[in-house]
Amino acid sequence: MPDKVSKPEMPKDTAVKAKLIKKILNAFKFTKNARAREQERVISIINQILADSLVVTAHDIQLLNEQLSKTENQHFDSLVVLIGTMGSCCRVPPPPKDTVPVKKDTAAASPENDLNSLVNKMLPILQQKTDLADAEKVKQEQLKTIRAIYGRPGDKIDTLHLNDSTGIRYTLNLTQKVNVMGIHPYWMEDKYLNYNFSALTTFSFLGYTVDGITGRLKASFNTDSLKAMEAASAAGCSIQLIISDKSASNTSALLQHEDVQLIFADTLAGLLEQKHARGVTIYFQQVNKKQRQAFTDFIQLLYSHLHSFNAGYTVNVVVPAFDKELAYDLQALNASVTFFLIDLTRASGNIAGALAPLKGSPAQAIDASVSRYLQRDIPPAKFVLLLPYYGAVWKKGANGKPDGFSNYISYHDIKKRYPSDTIAMYDEISESAFIEEKNDVGDVTSEIWFDDASTLGPKYDYVLNNNLGGVALWTLGADDGYADLWDELSAKFVVPDTVFLDTIRLTPPLPVHLTFWQKIKRELNAYRRMFRDPCSVKTTDYVGETYFMYAAILLFGLVVTLTVFYIGGIRDNGDGWELKKKVLILLIVLVNLFIIAAAMAIFLSKKLPWLGISDNPAQCHSVPLNTLLIILAIGFAVGIVATRFLLLPLLQRDEVP
Repeated sequence: MPDKVSKPEMPKDTAVKAKLIKKILNAFKFTKNARAREQERVISIINQILADSLVVTAHDIQLLNEQLSKTENQHFDSLVVLIGTMGSCCRVPPPPKDTVPVKKDTAAASPENDLNSLVNKMLPILQQKTDLADAEKVKQEQLKTIRAIYGRPGDKIDTLHLNDSTGIRYTLNLTQKVNVMGIHPYWMEDKYLNYNFSALTTFSFLGYTVDGITGRLKASFNTDSLKAMEAASAAGCSIQLIISDKSASNTSALLQHEDVQLIFADTLAGLLEQKHARGVTIYFQQVNKKQRQAFTDFIQLLYSHLHSFNAGYTVNVVVPAFDKELAYDLQALNASVTFFLIDLTRASGNIAGALAPLKGSPAQAIDASVSRYLQRDIPPAKFVLLLPYYGAVWKKGANGKPDGFSNYISYHDIKKRYPSDTIAMYDEISESAFIEEKNDVGDVTSEIWFDDASTLGPKYDYVLNNNLGGVALWTLGADDGYADLWDELSAKFVVPDTVFLDTIRLTPPLPVHLTFWQKIKRELNAYRRMFRDPCSVKTTDYVGETYFMYAAILLFGLVVTLTVFYIGGIRDNGDGWELKKKVLILLIVLVNLFIIAAAMAIFLSKKLPWLGISDNPAQCHSVPLNTLLIILAIGFAVGIVATRFLLLPLLQRDEVP
């Protein structure tokens, strides 16, 4: 008799179910830096599916276990996709009542084991989220440091104060750990206005082809496209030209005639000089085994001819990820080529997959390709990874038929085509992302494989960890409107570069050979500048504070002495003292002189910068010296007037009979 089937339900052990839910929800606690919207979305999914006994069954738990055993599902976003589909596409309908009883699987009879196994598989995936959040925090700190140097003039010199008398002069700029080549095709037009040139070492312009019959260069663009090169050069990038050719017959014609090659080399040398470029990258896509020697001879001739014009010109060559025909003799080319660019931008095979997988594909994977080329006894620093900023669209074969490549799609179009909440799946082996497109019944009809910031990061790390020469980006502008790829590039490769120039004395001593008159002239010149702009005078330009300080001390002593003498005279001789008037006038004059000397000493003091002159612009008070003297003069005049019309009449009253 068949098993009676009722509504789907979780294992009856509610304690086990509660334990699972608690573990998962605790694991989904995000850091403060996580987006609140994502937190709410994921927790909502877990609550909706795992906490509802009418939706999730023991079979769902088993199915999720099986799916998480697959490598491509062992990623946080992939986990969310699986959970989101548990209640629909992945449900196995209950068997009809008249079916033959099926023997229960042993695992099905142990729901707690299933739950514990599920938790054990999910927790490492959830830990990825925490690790990614920590890595993102470090990345943002790096970008903050880098962005602080944006726009800084390359020749600006700063001084690092070692102590009060010694400093080091230095320049601070941005540089790259490896050669970062950005390829700008002419059809991107003015999208260069959104480029972050600070992240690039080399700006490679794609827009020239060669006529294999005549050797002449052909431009595929209008003159406005050249503005991108001008902007890159002004930003400090090294300029390269890319000569591309997709035609097998055109390439063959060029490689067969040395005189045509010489015309090409001569024309190219003139173009490099005209465009202020530093070299050329040869990208011929149809070189075959029969042309191995001819291509080697061509590159050697090109290198030799360009060096006869300018010894600084360089030649790069693009080679396939898998040179199955052995069309490129890297050992023979090594002396003439600066960089070999490994082409990872072209789709191949009949199985949907990434254009630039890190591992996995024996033919196309980065790891396998680099290993093969290193076997040819070429230094790792000679190889550059040519990585795509676009994806590949694959049509899935039905009923066991092979998949078929459909077309390329830019990163910009992928982001535009799919909303921001679309969850991409991640293949952990190839370090690539993909999005599945399904029909109405849930069958996958096509896949879009591409790289985003999270998958490019490990590939950039591979370049650094294996001491490769760098990366080349095919193409700039394919991500127009989105900054995440630029941020990842900058965080991985861009670093501040500090160049120490020399050590200087911050307070040089006064020259001992100056005569007394020269010292006076030097002092007066400083005072003349103080009358206009005190902050333009450095504290090392004068020593007058010492003179005024001594004068103020002397005058203060005279004022005190004369005051004592005056008081004593009045006490001994009374108001009829004959020196009373003269002593009082002299005392008033000395007090005014003391005030002037003290004010000047304070104004010129190097120890009281907040009251006057300072080498620190933030502490310097731009009050001209003439303003200060005018204020003192007014005070002095007021004192004179007060003495004349107030004090003297009082003194003279006793003298009137």
